[in-house]
Amino acid sequence: MENNALLESQNNNEQHVSIKVDERIGYRGHNDVNQNGLDKDNKKLSIPTWGSINDHYEQRWLREKELFQNQLKENFFALIERFACGKQELFQLVAPDRRVQDYIKAFLELFESGYAPHVGDVERLAGKKVRKLYVTLPNNYHA
Repeated sequence: MENNALLESQNNNEQHVSIKVDERIGYRGHNDVNQNGLDKDNKKLSIPTWGSINDHYEQRWLREKELFQNQLKENFFALIERFACGKQELFQLVAPDRRVQDYIKAFLELFESGYAPHVGDVERLAGKKVRKLYVTLPNNYHA
C-alpha cells in the first residue's frame, strides 16, 4: 500500500513526497524524511552475509543439541543406576514440528544400534504433541 504525504518546506512551498509503507512489517521506502537525518543510526548497520547468519544459527543449534544430549545422558545413567532392563523410556520429546527431526537425529547419534534406540508414535499430552524416545537395555538376570 502506498501512502502519500504532503509536506511543507521552510519557504511555504508545498512538496509532494511519496512514502511507501508496508503495513505488515512497517517498512518505509526511501524518502526525503530519511535524508534529513531521522534514521542516521540505521545507516551505520550493514547486512551480514548469508553464510555468517547460517553459521550463527548453526552454533545456536549445536548449543541446544549439546544440552539435549546431556539431558539424555543423565536420564540414561539414572536408568543404569537403578538396574533397569528391557525397553525403557528415556525422554519425552516436545518440540516444534520444524525441529523434531533435528532432535531425533541427535538422539540417534548418541546411541549405538545395540541399544535399539527408537522413537514412539506421536501422542497428545496436555494438548501438545509428544514423542517418547526409547532405548533397550540388556536383561539384568542377577537382580
